[in-house]
Amino acid sequence: MIKRISTSVLATTVLTVAGVSAASADTARGWERAAMSVPAAQTISKGEGVTVAVLDTGIRTDHPALKGRATEGPDYLKENDKSEAWYGEHGTAMASSVLDVAPESKVLGLRVIRDNDDPDYQGGSLNNPDALSQAIIYATDHGADVISMSLGSRTSWGGYSEKDLTAIDYALSKGVVVLGAVGNLGDKNDGGDNGISYPSAYPGVITVAASVPDGSRASFSSVHSYVDIAAPGVSIYEADHRSSGRKSGEGTSAACALAAGVSALIVSKYPDLAPRQVEQVLEKTASHASRGYSAETGYGVINAQAALQAAAKLTPEKTVLTGETGVGLHFGPGDDGTPKTFDQGVDSANVGIAVFGAFATLFSILGGLWLFKSGRRLQRQGANYGGPGGSVAYPQYSAHPVPPQQYPYQQAAQSTQNPYQQPNPPHE
Repeated sequence: MIKRISTSVLATTVLTVAGVSAASADTARGWERAAMSVPAAQTISKGEGVTVAVLDTGIRTDHPALKGRATEGPDYLKENDKSEAWYGEHGTAMASSVLDVAPESKVLGLRVIRDNDDPDYQGGSLNNPDALSQAIIYATDHGADVISMSLGSRTSWGGYSEKDLTAIDYALSKGVVVLGAVGNLGDKNDGGDNGISYPSAYPGVITVAASVPDGSRASFSSVHSYVDIAAPGVSIYEADHRSSGRKSGEGTSAACALAAGVSALIVSKYPDLAPRQVEQVLEKTASHASRGYSAETGYGVINAQAALQAAAKLTPEKTVLTGETGVGLHFGPGDDGTPKTFDQGVDSANVGIAVFGAFATLFSILGGLWLFKSGRRLQRQGANYGGPGGSVAYPQYSAHPVPPQQYPYQQAAQSTQNPYQQPNPPHE
């Protein structure tokens, strides 16, 4: 799921799909590591010396999957909920996935969103609309090498935040690799609207889609031209915050956390590579990079071993801001050379609805014009021939003419200011 961290939209959620589909229930436990060639990659790097900041719902540092390898920073929701049974459900699961891939790395947990069972979740209470941007800056200033964000906005518009973008730009300028989950709104049969989701849509963020064992897109994974790569997102064997064990989970959240773990392997072995270079090696070595780009899964499923081997051949580049020419343009030809547009086909149902609506509107306009002209014609006939509406038929009105009435909406129109003339409120 997701949770929005903006005053304009109170709808940010974690990106885990509730329940496990029947199709994924038969998947072998722990398949995700093999699918990304993690065992082979761990012979090259295990993430030593790297800190991955997990910006999420908080973490339970005493869980066996995290113990001794995780710390927790400030709660940017400004709460005191750590003793609650529901605390850290999603964040703990994500942290375990990072550590499964990069076992010698460290996790820094920062709470910026609420778990589904949090009583304040349904009410949309955020307490701090700047939680995400503040956490990104904190993580950058406190040693994070990778930032993992399995969260995002649930709306088609309104999720953009200038402060969040500025914070991401700051992290990238300091050499921090930033990843985001694309979102779980891709299945229209399940009510998804495939809306744009932030922070994954910001330039410079490595956007991760969810894949199934055959490498194709998980049905819930959103489809966008800013998707960079994919990682396993169904039947993920992740930490259960309510016990000392594990459970099966799915969502683009899990895919993002696994990709963050692979990024940690690369940064650990080659710490001088710029974030842009880490993104490039992930893309160029992914499962269908040679066949080209897809807005469903980017360049395909991550191959951690191949990415590490490719990274060994790179000369470190200067770290640059996403605002500089040629870098991080996800809404256009991206920093990975992807074209401006992609043909995703036509949704015939939506096209049919749109055509029907257009014709209905056209007929309404034509009908209104016909009625207007007919009324004017009848008025002229009444005035000239004493018909209905003329002075002969209604002499009392002609004898005592009624003063013309003021247009009933005129006063309101004069006293109400145009809302579009007001300055836009400052970004949070």
